[in-house]
Amino acid sequence: MAKQEPNQFTTPKGIAQYPWLSEPDTKYKKPDGEYKVDLIIPKADAIPVLKQINEVFAENVDKETKKAKGQDVVKAKPPYWEELDDAKQPTGNVVVRFKSKFKPAIFDAKGIPMVNNSIYGGSELKVTAIIGTWCTPLLGAGVSLYLKAAQVIQYVEGRSGGAEAFGFTEEAGYEHKAPETLEEIEANNTPVETAPPPAEPSPEEPKVRAPAKPEVEPADDLSDIINQWATK
Repeated sequence: MAKQEPNQFTTPKGIAQYPWLSEPDTKYKKPDGEYKVDLIIPKADAIPVLKQINEVFAENVDKETKKAKGQDVVKAKPPYWEELDDAKQPTGNVVVRFKSKFKPAIFDAKGIPMVNNSIYGGSELKVTAIIGTWCTPLLGAGVSLYLKAAQVIQYVEGRSGGAEAFGFTEEAGYEHKAPETLEEIEANNTPVETAPPPAEPSPEEPKVRAPAKPEVEPADDLSDIINQWATK
């Protein structure tokens, strides 16, 4: 078994939102870009991961406080937050943010590497990451989740260019029958049309499944965990 790096963890299954895993996002991180994904995880499933993140964060705050000789250290925002619906009510999920300047390894559900892929929002993933600590004068002490690899449980490759994408529904009327053989194509003098390539993943329009709201024990309520972020 491969040796696990310190502060490494693997998430439970979640839904990818705004994924940049197949290629980097270069809009804000030029010129090399940044690989990243927000993973939507049911709250009850995410609690062990959040507690591990908080433990590393608390250790970092203690370390930086000692360096500051007892002076208060600004605490950065956590790399996760509670998901809210359009009415600003909790959905029962938490969103965890991962990033990396290096291309992550991608595997399918059987653990086979996916060399060529185009992972789109709505894909179901498990993510392996390392909790990295940092401290800056502006942001204070915090942690980031550095993306190492992802396992694709359910693969969403992108939107199709079908009729539904343009708002058309099935109607009674003319039905086109495309030729099925080369002889039919030549006989009908019908040109062969090449289907357009799949659309690139759109970070503005993720396709996100709405998971059921899981029941959470009061002692493990997410609000309590987030409140612990500000404690040593």
